[in-house]
Order: sequence, then structure tokens, then C-alpha cells
Amino acid sequence: MKLDKPQAIARRNKELGGAVLGVNNCHFTLLDPKRNIWWFDIPVARLQIGQYEWIHLLLHTPSSDQLLHLKVTTAFLREHIEGLVVRNAGKRKSTVSLELSADKDSFLKDVRPTGSGVSFASFLQP
Repeated sequence: MKLDKPQAIARRNKELGGAVLGVNNCHFTLLDPKRNIWWFDIPVARLQIGQYEWIHLLLHTPSSDQLLHLKVTTAFLREHIEGLVVRNAGKRKSTVSLELSADKDSFLKDVRPTGSGVSFASFLQP
């Protein structure tokens, strides 16, 4: 089953027992089966102090219908920005580009070739 962002948010909120996730604090992606990664572009503006404390990442695998939830602090992203890939840096629409691996040996690690391999596994929610 293939989910879209509103369906994924509704499903996860039901599991959490309340309206925790919304369209503004949550990013959603489907697994790219050819590369075995989940890919995100997170606006750098959302990482600024005073914007959001957390960024929620929902990662869906359509073949198994698995939905993973990462609750990442914006402070972590700011602290590791040098090791992440920023597209259009310094411009109004700059984004942090993440390619999180689904491979067992590098699970939830950013595998962008020019990044430093930052791991997001510790942010996986039960």
C-alpha cells in the first residue's frame, strides 16, 4: 500500500494517540527501491532557533507498508549542518538534503556522497 503525506500523518497520530504531527512540523517520503534510500529536502529556515524544536520525518516502505518515525531535534541538525548537504546555501530557498539509507549496515545514515555520514538512527521512535 502506498501512502501520501496526509495519510501517513493520520496513521502516525492515531498510533501516538493525539494530533502530534502536522503538515508544518513533518516531512514524508517513500522508499526509493532502486537506491534503497529515503530522500528529504528540509528547508533551512525551519531549523532556525525559535522556529521548531523538532522536525518529524516519516519514512514509508510501500512493499511492506512499514512507516518509520524519526523525531529529530533542530538543534542536532544545526550542530551537524557542516556534515550535511545544503542545497542552494545562502539563498532564500536553501534546503538540507538527506538521503537516509535503508541498508542494514548503514540503516538511517545519511549517505549523500558529499556528506559526512551523519546517523539518524538514535531518533527512531517506537
